[in-house]
Amino acid sequence: MSFSSSEQRFDTVVIGGGQSGLAVGYYLARQGRDFVILDANSRIGASWRQRWDSLRLFTPTRYSSLPGDAFLTRDKVADYLEAYAARFNLPVQLDAMVDSLIREADRYLLTMGGHRLEAEQVVVATGAFQHPRVPTFASKLDLAIAQIHSNAYRHPKQLREGDVLIVGAGNSGAEIALELAQTRRSWRSSCSFTGGSFTRRSTRTTRSAVVSRN
Repeated sequence: MSFSSSEQRFDTVVIGGGQSGLAVGYYLARQGRDFVILDANSRIGASWRQRWDSLRLFTPTRYSSLPGDAFLTRDKVADYLEAYAARFNLPVQLDAMVDSLIREADRYLLTMGGHRLEAEQVVVATGAFQHPRVPTFASKLDLAIAQIHSNAYRHPKQLREGDVLIVGAGNSGAEIALELAQTRRSWRSSCSFTGGSFTRRSTRTTRSAVVSRN
């Protein structure tokens, strides 16, 4: 969809066209609400397509489906989100970066480039993991150690040959550690991962580091 004028008013504006934003849109549409979903990317599901190549869902499919359907993993998830929006005819505006959001009297005002939107309600569904966090000690590591954040990691070939340290024990760190352990000695924080178990080892021989903290 596209805006017909520089100023428009909606009952509800949803910021973010990912899983949460589309799910909200599904129920707003069922209630016959006048709404729009704004997404800063040029394609629905872009946040999934920009992650590492081997990414899979961290939960079983039956717990990860959007209302009205079910889906699988990474590029298939992104394709599913795109098809989901089309199937339920959700009003998604792409390339729509919200510059500001303020409350004025009884409504919200949003600015987006040359457009100004008014809404009775706003749902912020942008997610909590859009801005990578790098530990302060990263700048103190030996320059011979190549560093990359999980946000920029795509596949093992990006890293140097040799041992690798994964900093962070969340879902991303665990999955990247499993992938890297297939071809090299891989360490998660201060632990070495081999054969399905972790043992404490020195990390002095590390050649690469993947930071997995958002």
